[in-house]
Amino acid sequence: MSLKRDFDAIRYYVVAVINYQLDCRDAKRRRPGDENYDSRTLYLPPDFLRSLSYAQKQWWEFKSKHMDKVLFFKMGKFYELFEMDAHVGEKELDLQYMKGYCILVVEQTETPEQKKGSKDKVVRREICSVVTKGTLTDGELLSANPEAAYLMALTEHHENHPTEVSEHIYGVCRVDVATSRVIFGQFKDDLECSALCCILSEIRPVEIVKPAKLLSAETERVLLKHTRNPLLNELVPIVEFWDADKTVDKLKRIYGKTNDVSVNDNELDCLPDVLLELVKTGDDSRSALSALGGALYYLRQAFPDERLLRFAQFKLLPCSGFGDLASKPYLVLDAAALENLEIFENSRNGDSSGTLYAQLNQCVTAFGKRLLKTWLARPLCHVESIKEHQDAVAGLKGVNLPSALEFLKALSKLPDMERLLACIFSSSEASGRNANRVVLVYLALRGCEQMAQACSSLGVILSHVKSRQLHHLLTPGKVLPDVCMDLNHFKDAFDWAEANNSGRIIPREGVDGFFRYWSPDIKVFLTELSHAESEKESLLKSTFQRLIGRFCEHHTKWKQLVSTTAELDVLISLAIAGDYYEGPTCRPTFVGTLCTKEAPYLHAKSLGHPVRRSDTLGKGDFVPNDITIGGSDHASFILLTGPKMGGKSTLLRQVCLTVILAQVKLLNVVTEKGKIN
Repeated sequence: MSLKRDFDAIRYYVVAVINYQLDCRDAKRRRPGDENYDSRTLYLPPDFLRSLSYAQKQWWEFKSKHMDKVLFFKMGKFYELFEMDAHVGEKELDLQYMKGYCILVVEQTETPEQKKGSKDKVVRREICSVVTKGTLTDGELLSANPEAAYLMALTEHHENHPTEVSEHIYGVCRVDVATSRVIFGQFKDDLECSALCCILSEIRPVEIVKPAKLLSAETERVLLKHTRNPLLNELVPIVEFWDADKTVDKLKRIYGKTNDVSVNDNELDCLPDVLLELVKTGDDSRSALSALGGALYYLRQAFPDERLLRFAQFKLLPCSGFGDLASKPYLVLDAAALENLEIFENSRNGDSSGTLYAQLNQCVTAFGKRLLKTWLARPLCHVESIKEHQDAVAGLKGVNLPSALEFLKALSKLPDMERLLACIFSSSEASGRNANRVVLVYLALRGCEQMAQACSSLGVILSHVKSRQLHHLLTPGKVLPDVCMDLNHFKDAFDWAEANNSGRIIPREGVDGFFRYWSPDIKVFLTELSHAESEKESLLKSTFQRLIGRFCEHHTKWKQLVSTTAELDVLISLAIAGDYYEGPTCRPTFVGTLCTKEAPYLHAKSLGHPVRRSDTLGKGDFVPNDITIGGSDHASFILLTGPKMGGKSTLLRQVCLTVILAQVKLLNVVTEKGKIN
């Protein structure tokens, strides 16, 4: 048995998966909400069937009548699984595909009809992309898993000779291809590579790009210990893994061409602001720029047209070192803390069950779940910021909780808008290779409409909440972008229902800037029918290109709407999670800052465990503890002894997790009384 995937056909199926309730219909075109809806069948639009080969069409005709069954399709001597059935085979039969392999996607770029009259009878095919675990941008695996799949480029520089003991200087670039998010920077690290370990433990990259034979032995050991079998790629230094100068030169050419300007050797104004800021820092950014160059060279193989960079979101890497903690805006969790406290992964099998993330994750959107992980990895340190977030969580509880729950309900079937928008932006200038771009634009517009309506409905709570953060998030024109006029423009421009059903943009009559081709002579002069239809399709394609260009002009607004929705999703998740704790809870009090001379301290009465619950331990089995550490009247540490399995590690995790929860914006922690300096 073999597993095969046709990328044109799977894209259609992915659209149905992304927005199942809106797009999926049975053989009689009934929606899932219809009482006679038959989930065992699937309606296949004629345009989709016409795009298939004879074998693909035959497979889909069988499958559409038996959606409740796994189809073993015989081809030659083998039975093969395709599309969604291939995923069933991978899961149930332990068949693995694309695990540790690079997939070279070669697509047909002309039809047999176009080949007529040519001596060469084989149709033209071209490499369109390279698909790996770190470059996956569509497919069921991506839509079903909200976790970011990071590709990470890493380079290293030593102030002394590489064989001598010295501090490490790392350049890191981590890329989430599915959201076009690029985060890069450089930092000094200690001999144990503590900061690098922290980054690896937090993001668990699925793919690593590194310069061949350049990393130290200690760095290689860290990569092996703190990752989970990533795909490793070695590039030739400078030639492939570019240095800083070559990276800047390539970026100027790419963005100069994108912005349609001529670029001189010393001209940097064409670069995005974040890149421009980094380039101007000189030697302090050379490793960071080299890491970015290594990532760009590798990604150029997967995306030959450089479309990933067109709307990429560049951000500087958060400070990763452990010096000067008072200047950092967040609590630094090293690799030992992330792993031993089981923040994201448990120690049993490495998944999220039983972790702090699983306990807090009540988010309904995929992009909200990713933001929650970011907040957990970097709890706040500034007291005023913590109090602002506590006020926001408090404003979503009590009498406002029903409105918050309605917000979640309205977004519960929302596709992964962050990834969907990135997919549309990156393919905005593509010709017509992806036949489902029209449907994707429709799904994006519907999703933006749903988010805008949900935020507007939640805004009713502002009349009786004092939280400054909620007022900023829910007031149109502040953090929340006002997209009503933009959405109305697209509603007036074309028929949304027709776009969803047929995958075609049909302009509404009389809309300024769009023209509909339709001549009564077509019905009379049958000899001109073929030419007229061809011209009509050309005009409709031109219309779609202008429409998608208009959509991309507002990319900042759409992204900001997604960001605002994600933050509200996480705040509501924290409000709900705080009510799940057993035993007494309180709002922790913060006194002073890291800059004060007063000795830091922690005081908690009847401290419980934020993860261990009676459903796993038995009712009343957990004994709360009173804890006081630090301050002027107490020791700054506790010396804990006791028998094996007596609860020493549990108490340690209990105290540490409580501090993290208090600083991660959660309103309630499991204690009768809590105070932190």
